[in-house]
Amino acid sequence: MTEMPVISADSHIQEPPELYSEWLDAKFRDRAPRTVSRDGKTFVLVDGKKPRRIDLADERANEEDQDREFRSDPTGGRDVDLRLKDMARDGVMAEVIYPNSSLALYLSPNAGYQYAVALAYNDWLIQNFSAHKNQFAPVGIVPVIDIGDAVAEVQRVAKLGYRAIKVPLTVANRPYNLPEYEPLWSAIEETGLVLSLHAFAEAQDYYPEDWGEDEGVGGALIFMAMSMARGQYPVAELIASGALQRHPDMKFVVVECGAGWLAWLLHVLDEQVDKKHMWIRPQLEMKPSEFFRRQGAITFSDDPIALRCLDMIGAETLLWGSDYPHDEGTFPNSQEVIARTFADVAAADKRKIVHDDARRIYGFDL
Repeated sequence: MTEMPVISADSHIQEPPELYSEWLDAKFRDRAPRTVSRDGKTFVLVDGKKPRRIDLADERANEEDQDREFRSDPTGGRDVDLRLKDMARDGVMAEVIYPNSSLALYLSPNAGYQYAVALAYNDWLIQNFSAHKNQFAPVGIVPVIDIGDAVAEVQRVAKLGYRAIKVPLTVANRPYNLPEYEPLWSAIEETGLVLSLHAFAEAQDYYPEDWGEDEGVGGALIFMAMSMARGQYPVAELIASGALQRHPDMKFVVVECGAGWLAWLLHVLDEQVDKKHMWIRPQLEMKPSEFFRRQGAITFSDDPIALRCLDMIGAETLLWGSDYPHDEGTFPNSQEVIARTFADVAAADKRKIVHDDARRIYGFDL
């Protein structure tokens, strides 16, 4: 099998324990994100509360699950040299790097705490990856409780050499169509950073302790599936509010939410603008789908529905990601997964999705 050059637009770092014990402002260290055990269960704590259980899958994993990479040895997610070796093994030439446990930062309601953790994480991350600019595009964390702090951090990380930042996928009672976000959109556009919104990283107190298992029959499946569908909210909000119209150079990417729903959402947005234009303000200069094609993108690992809808959404809006080093990701079989997933996709479109689009959006010099 001939390998195609591949860039993963969705990979993760495994934060080491010393990150926050050494880098976080001393007054917050006793509340730093950490893994703890309670009553025989293992949780990620943020700000001393908001437990997120992480051990249940290991308890119930079958033999095939246990054989997956990183069940017992996550060091490839922390050690850059080992990571580069794994990338070579997997046929991946570059990665966009997102947090792991720090995705839960936004669950804290404390603006000062969120900002301090973001400062520590962003300083640590860029130091670890700055020597490999052509292999890695680290994504900085930006809290949005205080928009002034958010703007300041966008400007600061841009000077540090970041090419992308992430904000919560959704914010409770403060959707992204509110005018208060306008200074943030302006800062992102002016710095040229890519705006990222990652699944399961929400400023919402809706995250169930046991992945939804205690919230009715089939709760875990409902929670996991519908959490990915929540990627529709920021797409609709950024388009409908006119944010993309006012900031035509701001690029955004929705990450790890799947992509099959995108064709339906863009169709519905276009349809409503056409049929209900008398109700809709602000008036948009283009169709919603045209704004997305100009400024938006979405990642996936294995989504045949999205690939069947390429004529509706365009190959230029899709990015492939391995989700390394997560056990549900495609490592070390990314080339095989890509070959299977893209078997019926034209070679030119395949290359855009697994390489060209990420190179263009994140500025890789490969």
